[in-house]
Amino acid sequence: MDFEVYDTEYMSIIFVKDKLDYTGKEIEPLWAFKTFDVQKDNVVVFRGKMEVSAKNMKDLKDIKREKEIKVPIKSEDAINFVVEHFDAIDLKTIYLRQRLLVFIAKEVIESYNVKLKRDGDDLYFEDKKLSVCIACKGTVSAKIHLGINVKSKGAEHVKIVGLEDLGVKNVDEVMRKIAIKYAEEIDKIERDLRKTLPLI
Repeated sequence: MDFEVYDTEYMSIIFVKDKLDYTGKEIEPLWAFKTFDVQKDNVVVFRGKMEVSAKNMKDLKDIKREKEIKVPIKSEDAINFVVEHFDAIDLKTIYLRQRLLVFIAKEVIESYNVKLKRDGDDLYFEDKKLSVCIACKGTVSAKIHLGINVKSKGAEHVKIVGLEDLGVKNVDEVMRKIAIKYAEEIDKIERDLRKTLPLI
């Protein structure tokens, strides 16, 4: 698999050049180490299909609601961000980082003259869903997956929209901007932790 690694102070960003599908298995712990030999906190960025069956989903509410659907999460073409953090954080903190990633994605996409709406960890254009997102925690690490549709094909039980429908043509640029901005924000937070005096 062809990929490049870009290191910031506290994170590694893995840009996958080949097409890679997201199946839900990529959110398992240490996937980046097993696949790309990266051990730092990391974000893996890639483009391909999204096809997540119920057995690989982590959102119990969605599993119960969509139990009759064979492949509940589906997109013919999407950009995917799989984030892994190894610091000893709780589930609430990884959900806060998930929201940070979604805010950054919204900011980057809106810089292409598109107005989006955010509802929790989901992005919408009008009433059509642009993204899917989940955060979860294991014994080794905490992880986030953000998938953003490029094409509006795949899901049949929900109205979706893709970046191409919104006139966003430079998808690679969008991928890189989102990943780098997220890593830079994490770096800034880490530096802030190391400069702040305690309350006495």
